[in-house]
Amino acid sequence: MRPRAHTLPLVLLFVAALTAGSCHAAQPPLAYLSLGDSLAVGVGSSDPPERGYAPLYEARLERETGREVNLVQLGVSGETSESFIGSYPDPDESQLARAEAFLQRNPGALVTLSLGGNDLLQAPPRRRREAVERFGENLGRILHTLRRASDPPPRITVLLLYSPNPESPADGWISRMNAEILNRATRHGVAVANTPQSFRGREREYLRPGDIHPTDAGHRAIARSLARAHRIPTGTDAG
Repeated sequence: MRPRAHTLPLVLLFVAALTAGSCHAAQPPLAYLSLGDSLAVGVGSSDPPERGYAPLYEARLERETGREVNLVQLGVSGETSESFIGSYPDPDESQLARAEAFLQRNPGALVTLSLGGNDLLQAPPRRRREAVERFGENLGRILHTLRRASDPPPRITVLLLYSPNPESPADGWISRMNAEILNRATRHGVAVANTPQSFRGREREYLRPGDIHPTDAGHRAIARSLARAHRIPTGTDAG
């Protein structure tokens, strides 16, 4: 009968292993919210629902974490920081309001934000300085609202603006916009994706001819920049 004395501990160890495995498998899906302008929508790619940077980043997250990732895209082509906050007939329908509601339902979600290009494009040359300053103020308000939307707060990554033509006089204004992004990101404790570094010297490959939007290769580069900017949570991470 003595050998049976070891049977119960072995059974308990086996059950514990099964339980641990089932707990790992039961990890909830990772919520990923893509916000911003036409880049977030996937404009420029040959198949935005599949080859825009957001679905590419979603697929990368799933590969590297082993977890299901649920992507929700709220981006709007032509969005500025002003319209993002609420320049709509109904402010409750603004992208910021919808993002806040989503984050309240999904605490600790991953968020990517592409914003600022249209602020600069739509500003007359004599008002670009004002546009940069206003963008910085708006971005600060946006990040503050998103960070306070849930507990734990969302894990946010903001994209820096790349320059379609680094030799253009407009490149200086893009640098000023990026300085505002870095400043506000630091203040609010969010990550920054260095897309300009990825695009520099590869503009012909990464941008559509005569267009500011990325090619499929450009969207892949943005997805890689996002992965480098923020530690990808593994299956053992909470939330």
